[in-house]
Amino acid sequence: MPGGRPYGFRLGDNAELLAEFIISRLAFTTKVPRTEDVGHDLLCSLAEKSGKLFKAGPFFTVQVKKVKEQIIYEKPHEIEWIMTQENPFIICISNLDSLSIELFSTWNMLNGFLYASAEKIILIPGNDPDSCKPPEIEDDKSEQRISLGKPILKITANEIVNDEKVSEYAAILKHWIEIDRENIVNKNAGMYWVIGPEEYETNKSINNQNAYRIAFYWNPNNLDRCKLNFGRCATALRVVIRRAYGVDRENDIKKSIEDLEQVLRSHKECLEPLAIQVLYDETGLHLTNQ
Repeated sequence: MPGGRPYGFRLGDNAELLAEFIISRLAFTTKVPRTEDVGHDLLCSLAEKSGKLFKAGPFFTVQVKKVKEQIIYEKPHEIEWIMTQENPFIICISNLDSLSIELFSTWNMLNGFLYASAEKIILIPGNDPDSCKPPEIEDDKSEQRISLGKPILKITANEIVNDEKVSEYAAILKHWIEIDRENIVNKNAGMYWVIGPEEYETNKSINNQNAYRIAFYWNPNNLDRCKLNFGRCATALRVVIRRAYGVDRENDIKKSIEDLEQVLRSHKECLEPLAIQVLYDETGLHLTNQ
């Protein structure tokens, strides 16, 4: 628009600038050009301080909103996009009045996506203390509502001049990114386990291991992938036991090894040729033509 820009657009621009300014103290950030914006406003790599060096840490993406409101996906391409995120996806609410941001983890999305599909997906950032609240879905699958719980971090602009506080917030963010990353990797590998904190406090580390809850989802269409995962995991377990114990000390767990090898024999159809070869080379277990 020559000579001007709509007021609402300008406020949105300012919200993104505030988010970028604050998050850039926690991470290396790249602003997505407006012409390339398909849902991510910032591409980020966590900055991990090591002496006088900032190392590039785990990758994540950020979508910035200037108002804490429901985020709706209902067109087919929108639903496909949000359901196939391959990196931890953070929702950032920028508050221009207080010059602060709130960051919300979206780890709970997988609990909804793996449970059932819906014609409309609604993400709800807020102050809900129940971060592990199960997604709600209409009986006719017309709508699924996913609570994002309360913010994992709330950061004001004046806090980012404090190096100690910045390091503390970066460590908290890293932990949440790792939770999300593990869930995404497991999902893409066909292992439908979702782990997340049942309890947490904004701006606080999750130190209590009992605060986590694990959900497991299964689908008969995943049978072949499960067999493949089983074969690889069982092979890895047998080989790692050999490397960890050595031949002599394996006698200490002889019965467990015999049981494991019997499982490998009885489920040989789950093993790839490479797995069969590795088992023979590393442990002497011969499965060919058995």
